[in-house]
Amino acid sequence: MLQPHSSPYGRGRFRAVLVACVLVLLLSQALIGALSLSALRQLSRENTAERVGLSVDQTAGEIRIGMSLGKPLEQYFGLPLLLAGLHDSLPDLQGADVVLANGDRLAATGDSLAGTGVLKALQGAGQGDPSAAVRMLGSGAAWQEQEGRLVVAAALRDAAGALLGAVRVQVPAAVPDRGTLIADNLRALALSTLVAFLLLLWLFRPAVIRQQEADARRFRLLLPLLVLLLAQGLYIAHTVHAFRSSWLDVAHQNTHVVGSRLQADLNRVLSHGIAANAMRDVERPMARLAAAFPLIDEIGLIDAHGNWLNRANAQGALPVGPDDRAHPVDLSAHATRHGNTLLFALHGRSQAPVAYLRIVLNDQRMAKDTWARVLDAGTVVVVALVAVFELLLLLAMLMDRALRAREHAAATDGAGHGDPVHAGRTARPVMFGFLFAMAMPVSFLPLYARSLLPSAARIPGLEILLGLPIAAEMGCGFVAALLAGRLADRRGWVQPVLAGLLIAMAGSVASSLAPSLPWLVVARALAGLGYGLTWMGLQAFIVLLSPAAHRGRNMAIVVAGLFAGYLSGAAAGAMLAQQLGALAVFLLSAGLLALPLFGVFWLMWPDRDTMPARRSRLHRPGAAEAAGAAAEGAWRALSRLLLSRDYGLVLLGSVIPFSVAQTGLLSYALPLYVEAMGGTTVSVGRIIMLYGLCVIYLGPPMARITDGSAHRKTWIVAGGVLGSAGLLSLYWIGGMAMVTLAVLLLAMASCLAGSAQVAYMLQLQRVQRHGLGRATSVMRAADKLGQMLGPLLMGLLLMQVSMAVGLAATGLIYLLATLAFWLLAPQQDVRPPDDAARVQ
Repeated sequence: MLQPHSSPYGRGRFRAVLVACVLVLLLSQALIGALSLSALRQLSRENTAERVGLSVDQTAGEIRIGMSLGKPLEQYFGLPLLLAGLHDSLPDLQGADVVLANGDRLAATGDSLAGTGVLKALQGAGQGDPSAAVRMLGSGAAWQEQEGRLVVAAALRDAAGALLGAVRVQVPAAVPDRGTLIADNLRALALSTLVAFLLLLWLFRPAVIRQQEADARRFRLLLPLLVLLLAQGLYIAHTVHAFRSSWLDVAHQNTHVVGSRLQADLNRVLSHGIAANAMRDVERPMARLAAAFPLIDEIGLIDAHGNWLNRANAQGALPVGPDDRAHPVDLSAHATRHGNTLLFALHGRSQAPVAYLRIVLNDQRMAKDTWARVLDAGTVVVVALVAVFELLLLLAMLMDRALRAREHAAATDGAGHGDPVHAGRTARPVMFGFLFAMAMPVSFLPLYARSLLPSAARIPGLEILLGLPIAAEMGCGFVAALLAGRLADRRGWVQPVLAGLLIAMAGSVASSLAPSLPWLVVARALAGLGYGLTWMGLQAFIVLLSPAAHRGRNMAIVVAGLFAGYLSGAAAGAMLAQQLGALAVFLLSAGLLALPLFGVFWLMWPDRDTMPARRSRLHRPGAAEAAGAAAEGAWRALSRLLLSRDYGLVLLGSVIPFSVAQTGLLSYALPLYVEAMGGTTVSVGRIIMLYGLCVIYLGPPMARITDGSAHRKTWIVAGGVLGSAGLLSLYWIGGMAMVTLAVLLLAMASCLAGSAQVAYMLQLQRVQRHGLGRATSVMRAADKLGQMLGPLLMGLLLMQVSMAVGLAATGLIYLLATLAFWLLAPQQDVRPPDDAARVQ
């Protein structure tokens, strides 16, 4: 065992490492705490919206009955009386009104309403408005939070479904029990953080000091990771329980609210002396209530002896036999809950109950909705854990860099304090922060584009228009990738990275200011230009700094950071868009781009003088003429390369078709598909998160398998078949589960074919003659070209066919391209693994 004085850690260095670990602990706990509290706040608002929506929909239902009898909405008498009745079911009512579709008021009570986006959402045939954070309830009502107030609106439509007006209600957004819920959550967060901090103090120093230097890095990463996982595990368990308990309580409270209103109506009928078994057509209001509140499975009346009198569900009346009996219950209260069954006493004129209203909740629907809340908590957990792992990698890199600083000072000669062998670890935090910010709008961009159109349903070519922002972003990324490659060859990596980050920041700010779709297209094009410059600049950093033998490994590390940022950014952006609106997410994305900008100066700046070796030759006499001749020769060589049977078919048969399928599904079709299935932007972010997790954690082991294989072409074909199979299956089987499976199969295709494409390409003789760096840049540009074509192709298909057919057609194109590559591309004779490095 090493003595403490023989360890590379001195007392001051140990203290610095411990402080760094505690800082990562606090950052990680702050991140998961912020996400969890935000999600709990959103859950509280959803619960309030559902409660208010029940009362609003019942009032709107009474108005609809009158309209169905021929009363015009503009001349509907009694509206103020109906609005005044809302005070009985909504004690916290601030204001309510009935408005026409153009916003003109017919009747109002209380304060003026703040929400303006709910009417637009109702006019959009049940489509939410991400720009204003408008959400839809299962009943078809829309709700929006604005200035601390919640506005819920239920539609009033004619027989053809056209919107004539709406009933709107406003209540405070905060609920009395929310403060207790958040306080409990904060206490659990503080307790778990304190436990982790004490464990770090107790375990960290002895464990690290006693390890040999060869094992120290593993412990420097593993030990803080285990402590953080313990802290977050404790907090996660409390959060999941809070999500589940809160929603279950609210579900029963909402059922009590709607049951109490029906109870009051039935008591009024019984008070006129009508016997409980003599009431007629009582199943009709029961059926309307069950249809308006999907959690209700069945509503019935039983007499004091437990005999069924009437029963109904959302489809209508249910038969009641003369010998049918319900479980008799002695009631001592106004309403009693037994599991998922609620009983309400009906008295009429007598003191003793003469009948009971029995409401049974749907166990399957309850379990499904409870599981959805658990998934919400799980999404928060996964996003936080991915970010925590990236923070730990950053911490381990900084500790290694600090430990090597004294030993390698002479060797580096002041040229930089990073190890070129580990250039990927240096650039990965910058890539993660960059993609986290850039991916935040992914889950709602088509929906946001639709919200900028005045009457989307009547615009010809709508599907193409919704894909334009994504296509513009990817297209400018393609152009920027080509420009950045030449810029990096001449000037190095610094200029494209810094310029790209600033341009992307400007594009995100411009997106938040977009008043129209053309503005949004230009803004996303600007963001795409910044994306392409930054990505190619970071790739140039790896190529220029890394030794040839470590270049592929460092590139894989950076790509892993890319996908980690993509999946966590998309999921976090989806949650924030649902709570704050799309405009706030765009601004937050712009602000977060300052973090990778800071990372460039903090982590990568010491290596800013790393330049291409040929740069100095440009300043020699005759350099301009030589450069012109070289450029002309380079274009001829590139043309021959693109038209070849091997390299050209890799692009046309695998790289471009995969990118078309990837962007067409993830960025364009998935948000629209999930919305059509009744899902939310959080569901979109969750599915994208699964894609990223698969690529991050299955990609590296699959890459090792394909790298060691002698049949790279086979792996490319297998990936194409697998990815296309998921899209083709959507033609026969739809639904959330199937589209999730299609995304996972596409992720598996990326794992199989992605690494095999690069390995196959780098072994080609003509590629090695052309130059590995330039050939790789062209492949990246082809990838961006496919990402630009993906949303345009999907939009063109959706103009003619349904979503399922369009996705299946995309899968068929992908499959045919894969088969063409399999039949026409030559099989490759694989060299030893280090040949590519020697060619460099």
